[in-house]
Amino acid sequence: MDTLSTSGINFSGLVSGMDTETLIQQIIKVESRRKTIWSTQQSQLTQRLSGLQALQAQLLGFQSAISRVTMQTAFKVASATSSAESVARVTATADAIPGTYLLEVSQLATNHKIGTASQSSADNALGLSGSFIVNGKQVTVVSSDNLRDIAARINDAKAGVTASVLSVSSSEYYLVLTAQSSGAVNAISLNDLGSDNVLQSLGLVTGTTSIKNAVTNGAQSDKFADTSTAIGTLLNLSGAPSGTVQINGVNIAIDLSTDSLNSLVTKINDAGAGVTASVVTVSENGTTRYRLQITGAGTPTFTDDKHILETLGILKAGYGNELVQAKDAQFKIDNMSLTSSSNTLTNVIQGATITLLDADATNPKKTIINITRDTGGIKEAIKGVVQAYNDTIALIKKYDYFDTETYETGPLFGNSTVNALTADLMALVSDTVAGTPSDMSMLAQVGITLDPTGSGKLVLKESELDNALNNRLGDVEKLLRVMGSTSDPRLTYVIATSKTKATGVPLTVDITRVATQAQAVASVAQTQASTTTERLTFNGALFGNKQYSITLNAGNTIDDTIAQINADATLSRYLVASKDGSGQLVLTSKQYGSKAAFTVVSDQEAANNNSGIGTTIISVQGQDVAGTINGEPATGDGQFLTGNSGNATTDGLQIRVTATTTGVIGTVTVTRGIADRLFQMIQRFTDSINGALTEETKTIQQQIDEIKQRISAFDEAMQRRAQDLRAQFTRMETVLNKMRSEAQRLAAIMGQPGLLSNLGA
Repeated sequence: MDTLSTSGINFSGLVSGMDTETLIQQIIKVESRRKTIWSTQQSQLTQRLSGLQALQAQLLGFQSAISRVTMQTAFKVASATSSAESVARVTATADAIPGTYLLEVSQLATNHKIGTASQSSADNALGLSGSFIVNGKQVTVVSSDNLRDIAARINDAKAGVTASVLSVSSSEYYLVLTAQSSGAVNAISLNDLGSDNVLQSLGLVTGTTSIKNAVTNGAQSDKFADTSTAIGTLLNLSGAPSGTVQINGVNIAIDLSTDSLNSLVTKINDAGAGVTASVVTVSENGTTRYRLQITGAGTPTFTDDKHILETLGILKAGYGNELVQAKDAQFKIDNMSLTSSSNTLTNVIQGATITLLDADATNPKKTIINITRDTGGIKEAIKGVVQAYNDTIALIKKYDYFDTETYETGPLFGNSTVNALTADLMALVSDTVAGTPSDMSMLAQVGITLDPTGSGKLVLKESELDNALNNRLGDVEKLLRVMGSTSDPRLTYVIATSKTKATGVPLTVDITRVATQAQAVASVAQTQASTTTERLTFNGALFGNKQYSITLNAGNTIDDTIAQINADATLSRYLVASKDGSGQLVLTSKQYGSKAAFTVVSDQEAANNNSGIGTTIISVQGQDVAGTINGEPATGDGQFLTGNSGNATTDGLQIRVTATTTGVIGTVTVTRGIADRLFQMIQRFTDSINGALTEETKTIQQQIDEIKQRISAFDEAMQRRAQDLRAQFTRMETVLNKMRSEAQRLAAIMGQPGLLSNLGA
């Protein structure tokens, strides 16, 4: 019935008797047909959006599977086995070279171990005082120290040995020193300082000495950092020993607190002992070191009661109680005899780490080391790509279908973006790779083909893939990954981007400028030892535009300065010091190119008794390589040359050029395998900025949002329409009600009750 509204309360058809509310709902229903159309459109768009979003997620998973095949180390996974793991264990890295090797172990490397003479107590004071040296570190004991105290003092010196107290019985104790590293080179070096003879008293060493570092007809000292600094200072000794030594019976006074290698050479040569003393230079890990060498017509005799020659390393004391000798590992690889200070071998077979566990000198222990590429892991990665491809096709079919019986269609049926994606996927897996061998240029040649039933999925024949991986691994890698090769060792392929066009054709590299390092040369050659310290200050881009200074030692020769700079932990990261043919100091950056720019200045005027750098700032800079690749412009950065953005072929292609001459150096060839091309193709569809699927999902979402807004506005309009209709019917009822009242009044006046019935009363 119709209603009459008063203060928000509806009264239905009180006057007219009409069901006006039903009439209003019918009017609204008729006028809401547009909303039904919009809701249907919204539902269809939502289903389409869900399908596209599901496809995007699937494609991202597909890319992840592809990445396990296309990453640089994918085909370098190696597997290593040892036929006798009781003899040796082996592991391999991605750089390991496949092969089979016979390992024969005759001796294991051992850690040197020496002990004191038996001591009756570990806790009673020994009454010994004085100093001694362990592996170049000074240890000082006092008379109240017991065996445990001395062990603690040795450990605190951090001399590369571990000191411990061994208890054999309640009245028998030993102080034992064990080298922390194995091998003959790490044998424990011990000598007393001065005349206190603490080590001899403990029984760690004997009073008998022998030449420590023998040379033909003579001996040489241990290695020292420079030639002009006092030995006691170089060894950081407190109370360096002094006294008289005898060489061939001739007395020579030596004071290690003041004598340097240079002064010792002078003293020994002036003594008339029938020997020649000199300083010899040795290289240690790229750093120059120096030794005192003493030679004669025959091997000289040496006598030393203050352990001065032992401190220098000319002599060594005998071990009092050698428990385990320091030995190197001795073994053969394919009948090639080798030694190692460690039982862990990391540089015998490239990329392999071998741990020696057992040996026999008479009948060497044998094992077969076998290193292979882990084709099983590679195969699983390839199978993962095939499965991800098939899952993608299955998902597309879930949303893109047409039922010929019911004529029902999927939400993505006929979608042009999905159709393009499907066509690209199927075309790529059937395509050939330019630049690969003709019999290994298609996936079908490694057992991966499209399903002949027309499902669009891939079929994998594992036996064919196994055969390809086992016999043509490099060609399989080229078939799948993006790879590059060069025709000249002075060129190295680094990387290609998604914009690099892989034609499989050699691209000519023409160099117009070679890369150089920054090089600063002193203006004056140093010919005399320095008389004072000198401060060199560095700055510039090479040092991150931060100032760094080094103080050169007083007494430095040019060689000492070179050694000090190269030994500096900071400077050695950035540059190398050397001298040219004229004896001038040369500082060369390790880095190439314009970024290798630095300055250097001294706090002293250039002279022949200092570095020769001088007080005027020297500013130098390297130059970047320049040239073209395939005739297209490229940008140099140090030794790296990269094809410019926008190049037709070489956009993003980067190579390293180590050539020192200009001109055509060689060629670089880039091949882009199927897996890499799949990855790049998927990226074009899923790119978060302008991918085809991304743009379409954005468009659909905008359409859905617009329909939601349209429906919301329409609902509000219909509410207002209903309110307007109710207001109109209310006004009608009000008018009718007034007319009825007026009729009643007139009828009463005129006495004509029938008048009311004519008015619908």
